[in-house]
Order: sequence, then C-alpha cells, then structure tokens
Amino acid sequence: MKSTEFQHLIRDALEHLYDTAYLEVHPLLSHISGVTTTHRSTRAQELRSLLKESIEALRPPQGKPSRSPEWRSYLALRYRYVQGMVLGQVESELSLSRRQLQREIQKGLEALASIVWARHGLETEAAPTAESASAVPAPDLESELKQWELSRQACDVHTLVNDTLSLLKAAREEGQADVHVDLPNSLALVYVDTTLSRQALLMTMRLLIQHTRSAISLTAVQQEKFIEIQLLCKSADAACPADDAWEAPRLLIQRQGGSLSVESGENKDWKVNIRLPMADQTRVLVIDDNPAILQLFERYLTPRHFEVIMANGGEEVLELVIETRPAVIILDVMMPNLDGWQVLRSLKDNPATAATPIIICSVLKEPKLALSLGAHAYLKKPVERLTLLAQVEQLIKPGAPAEAMPPPEYPDI
Repeated sequence: MKSTEFQHLIRDALEHLYDTAYLEVHPLLSHISGVTTTHRSTRAQELRSLLKESIEALRPPQGKPSRSPEWRSYLALRYRYVQGMVLGQVESELSLSRRQLQREIQKGLEALASIVWARHGLETEAAPTAESASAVPAPDLESELKQWELSRQACDVHTLVNDTLSLLKAAREEGQADVHVDLPNSLALVYVDTTLSRQALLMTMRLLIQHTRSAISLTAVQQEKFIEIQLLCKSADAACPADDAWEAPRLLIQRQGGSLSVESGENKDWKVNIRLPMADQTRVLVIDDNPAILQLFERYLTPRHFEVIMANGGEEVLELVIETRPAVIILDVMMPNLDGWQVLRSLKDNPATAATPIIICSVLKEPKLALSLGAHAYLKKPVERLTLLAQVEQLIKPGAPAEAMPPPEYPDI
C-alpha cells in the first residue's frame, strides 16, 4: 500500500473516531496488527485507543517551546480529532489561519501515519484476506448493535453507493476487480442508518472483490416496500465465500429492517441482494422516558418496515405528533413532569391529533382507564414482540374498526 493511501485511511478513521460502527469494520484494520479484542473491548475501541495513543506519541518532549512547529502539529490533531473541535475553534486556539491550520494537520497526519505503520504495520503488503478485511466476530457485532443507537434517515441510494466506493478506493489493491455502477435515476429514497448501510455495502463489495478478477456490476430495482441493491459477479475465480463470511454485513442490514441474501449460480456466478426499506414506511411514534424501552421497541418494529420515531415525553410531544403524523402512537404512563394520562388527554382534546390510534403500554394494570380516556388498545409491560406487532398492525390495517378494542384479561398483581 502506498503511503498516501495509508494516510487517507488514518485520516478517515480519525474523522470517525467516535463512530463505533464505522470503526468496527474500517479498512485500516486490515493493514495494521495488534488489534486484539477481549470480552470487554471491541475492534472499534482498540482502534480508537491505538490512534489516540499514537497522537500522544507526537507530544513534544518537556522543555520544547510551546510555539514550536512540533507543538502546533500535535495540538492541531488533538484539538481537531480527539477533542472534536471544529476548524474555527482550532484556528482560534492556535492563532492560525485556515490555510496554516490545514498545513499543520497534514504534517501531523504524515507523522502519525509513520508512527502507526512503524509500530503496528503488517510486515507484508499482501492483499488482506476476506476474513481479516470483512469478517467481524458475530457475537461482538451483535453485542455492539444492541447498544447502537439507530439513527435512520431518508437517504439517496446514489449517494450511499458513491460514498462507499470512495472509501473502497482507498483500500483497494492494484489488479483487483472494478465495480461498474448502473443505477436508475428515479430510485426512491431509502430509510436507513447511513453508517450501518455504508459499512455493510463496503464489506460486501470487498468480499466480492477479493474473490474475483472479473468486473462486478452494481444496480438496483425498486420493489413494493424496499429498494434492492444487486451486485453481480460473473465467472468468479473461486467458489462463493461460505455463508458465515456474510454474517457481519447481514447483521448490519437486518438491524435496519432490511435483508441480505447470496445466490450462487452456474459458471461460478454470484449475486448478492441487499434489500433496504424505502423511506415512505408506516410511521410509529413511541413515547417513553426509558431509553432501553425505546430501543427495544425500535428493534421490534424496524424489521417489519415501520419508521420508528422516539420521544421521551415532555411538553413538546403534542407538537411532535402534529409534525410527524404517525399512524400509531405507543405511549407509556409512568413519565416525569407530564405523565401518559395527561399526554393522552391532550392528544384526544386536540382535533389535529384526536383520530390517531394510541396504545397505552405500561406496568400499571389500568386497561379500562386507558380505554375510557380514548386509547385504542392497552398492553402491559413487559410486552412480547409478537404481541406488540400484532396490536400495531391491527390498528393500521386498512378497514380496521375505529372503535376501541376490548381490554385483555390480566392476572391480579
């Protein structure tokens, strides 16, 4: 690998230093040694620590004048990447112009890349294997994704693909297969976490590239509820990678309500289908002051192609409902300041929100009170996934009766 390419990977990793999912599968990992995880750490944490320690290695020795060039380069990296300052703040701290600051950052990156390579660079520059480049231990990734705060937004597929190809370009080796992109201009937007989608697409492309010298074609088709990105590799040089090699990108896609499948045909042709949910999904608003519950319900609903909006309560809930127009609201009762009963009455008293179906979901055994105040259904925590899905889908089903559903029977507590 050329030194400029290695510097590009270093800079890209620094620009995403606190983006755990991004670092977890970063191509820099395949070009350095010494990243070993334990049950208490992940690849992202190890890479983050390595980069921070390498920046600290640039700290000038004691007694060096504070205005020396060495201090400027070190502080430029520390302020910009470790402390996360914007360029304007760094300029002010170091009393530098924008052009001077950019020069100092570049000098620091060159020195940093030399340190990382000298201490952790692989002895050979052979192309990384599929296992080292793409395979993240499934238990580690599953654990990370459970803690990952999903941030989904409407995203253009063209932009997603171009961003991925830009990152892929920095890590490719000479002689590897090219990727030919032919995307329709009229594709609908997808509703995804761009970080997870980009990483899944990157890992998928690298797996294909490392197993063939033939060109890989990438296109996409629009289907009923999703966009399907199709990667086709004809006459590959080797057998299709084993199914477990696809586990990491599959987990990243599934976390967003999508799917990844691999087909192996005659003449060693492979086809990878990545389905991503479209942006015009049915919207569900979950109101609960417990972040763990919000994330749990998001994991329950996202795979069924629901667009999940989360709120922790408060006076702004009424405005949020009017702004987002959810098809269903799932509402907790035990919340500080403004409890669920108050929120329910406010929503039902407002003509703009009165017709929105509301599911009260609480540890309290108050189904009759919930229904008398206008809720359409009541679920007692803890709620099983299938029960929640069945209730939500019943309320949004076209032609479903508008009247409140009868309260379920619960054992005395």
